[in-house]
Amino acid sequence: MTMVHIATKAISRKSGQSAVASAAYRAGDVLDDAKYGKTHDYSKKSGVMSSDIVLPFSLKALGVSVDRETLWNTAEAAETRSDSRVAREWLINLPYELDEYDRHQLAINFAQKLCDDMEVIADVCIHRPVMKLPFDPNVPPSSKYLREGEENPDPRNFHAHILVTTRAPTIGPNKTLAFDPKLKTPFEWSNKKRKAHDLPSSMQEIKRVREMWVDTANKVLAQHHLPLMDARSYKDQGLDQQPTIKMGVEATAMERRGITTEKGDTNRAIKARNKLVADNHIKQEADNERRISALRKGLAWATEKNARLPGSIGGTKQRADFAKHLSGSSEPHITYCTEQNNRTAIRVDDTKRCVEEAKSGIAWAAKRCENLPKRCDDTKQRINGTAQANNKLTQRIDDTKQAIEGITEAIGKSNIEINKATERSARPAPNPFDDAARRARAARLDRQQRQVDRDTRANRHKDERIFEYAERMKLHLAMRLIQRHHNSMAISWAQGETIEDAPDKFDKRQVAILSEFAKRLGIEDKDKALGFRDHLQQVGKRFDYTLVENNKSIIKLLRDPKAEREQYLALIKHFEDFRDDIDQKRATFNTSIIDKLGGSAGEVGRMTRDTMSSFSYIEELMDYINQDNYPAEAREVAKEHLADILDKTCQQFKLALRDVNSLPTTQRKTYSEALKATLETFTERYGKELSESQHKAIQSGLESYQHQVSRTNTPSRGFSP
Repeated sequence: MTMVHIATKAISRKSGQSAVASAAYRAGDVLDDAKYGKTHDYSKKSGVMSSDIVLPFSLKALGVSVDRETLWNTAEAAETRSDSRVAREWLINLPYELDEYDRHQLAINFAQKLCDDMEVIADVCIHRPVMKLPFDPNVPPSSKYLREGEENPDPRNFHAHILVTTRAPTIGPNKTLAFDPKLKTPFEWSNKKRKAHDLPSSMQEIKRVREMWVDTANKVLAQHHLPLMDARSYKDQGLDQQPTIKMGVEATAMERRGITTEKGDTNRAIKARNKLVADNHIKQEADNERRISALRKGLAWATEKNARLPGSIGGTKQRADFAKHLSGSSEPHITYCTEQNNRTAIRVDDTKRCVEEAKSGIAWAAKRCENLPKRCDDTKQRINGTAQANNKLTQRIDDTKQAIEGITEAIGKSNIEINKATERSARPAPNPFDDAARRARAARLDRQQRQVDRDTRANRHKDERIFEYAERMKLHLAMRLIQRHHNSMAISWAQGETIEDAPDKFDKRQVAILSEFAKRLGIEDKDKALGFRDHLQQVGKRFDYTLVENNKSIIKLLRDPKAEREQYLALIKHFEDFRDDIDQKRATFNTSIIDKLGGSAGEVGRMTRDTMSSFSYIEELMDYINQDNYPAEAREVAKEHLADILDKTCQQFKLALRDVNSLPTTQRKTYSEALKATLETFTERYGKELSESQHKAIQSGLESYQHQVSRTNTPSRGFSP
């Protein structure tokens, strides 16, 4: 969750403050103070990224414009009391995840809402954290170097100072700006006066402005798919956490120098207490997890039985249908057997008749064969003089011999058929009207029917128990799916819990997989129209046989996240070893070029060396991704790592280009030239693969670099309004 910080304070003469001096300091500008006869010169102040004057739409519509010096001198002149509030400041923390352009637009949009809501004019100045060089005892004391024991501020501390007027603006002659000395804005009224005009208290008004800031920022964060802000307190969010107290400028500076303060001790005690509460909560969640761990083994058994349940029910139904069919078709079978027995006797008579006819044919053929040699001699004598006729006769003789052999073979087969038919006719046929045989058949059918009934009852009872247990397991699966984000199911990273502490909980990757699965099926974590129990029943019905069969990997993950995680880690172990190897090569290369570049150059030097070694690192990652023989899971992790490296390299270009001009003269030239040459090669090779935000980050770094160069070559008096 992105941090929410918005605070307000008055710029008051009672505290010795001046609106002109405050505006000059926050804008890094040079302003002349007409009331006190001074010139406030803060043009050398570093860390000011932009400064803008924002008018309410009512003045913009009239074409009014005003510069910073005129605005705040006019505001000072409108106040006559020695303890007057001459301005009010709203301080907001800008999300560091946004780039420079989006942060600037966010601050301007919020200031515009303040101006239109309170009818005031705003001076918006955006500051970045000013990072100093590491402490060096050999260098004379300088504002560019840290003091001994001092630490740099948080590099994410981008913030905006919004200075607003305390009186509503009016338009004088020639569209000049003026303030009514009798018209203070309602925000500056006392609570007594606000109550008399039916207005909420000042504290309630500050809360309203805080909510307006959170709503404005969340719209921008949502567009960039970033974590949103939450304006509620820990108590309203349902968290047993105590907020830390504000340190203030003096205490923060002392802590950075290593000096212990009372406020620092208080905050450290609060953090220790919050950690203790979080640890106790983790223990309670572990106890709850142990109470449901006993169901996991049963879930595996139920899932397996549930998968075989349709087959078992189908087999039982088939057996019952077969028994019913067998029982109902007994009488037709008896009738059929009787008809077949009668037909057998008729077929025997027909066979005998065929045998007699075959015998007559054989006798006729034998008689014809007796005169065949004599006829052959007569034929030879008649065709003795003709060779062609002789050949034909020889062919006829051969054909006749083959015919005789075929007839003889047919006679042998006929004898075999006669013997078989005689045996079949001699065998007694069963009498279909025999009472003993009919009773035996009926008893056998009764036994079969009783066995079928017993099997059916047993299977039905067993199936009912399996179905009931499967329904419970389906509800358990559904509960784990819709509560995957709950602390009892997922690892509480924010509370310091690790995979080793809760191996049976879902990690971030597994929660993302389950969320994608739920989104694909249209399963919501909560249904406002239904209670939890009804919603759980509705989701449980989705876990049918088809869903389980088609999503076995998801079911395995829901049942045993530890086993699924171990399998995944084993698959990506190959890439982790490869990554460690190329990381070591990259570190060795970065160390080897420090002397060539003229020294380490602190954080800027480290980022520059990383960009120089990014080429070989990215090429080795691409070669790994293109290896088809490597595990698919390992190559997917490699793709994600490659995307992170490209994004990180673009950010390093941006930050290094922004701060390279702050290096000592001896190192500035070498590192600047190395950065520019590396950036040119990087954009030439990978420019087509970079996203719009990555191109924007590089462009932002180049603009900052050019701006710093121009400021070095041409001294500036500050920012124009």
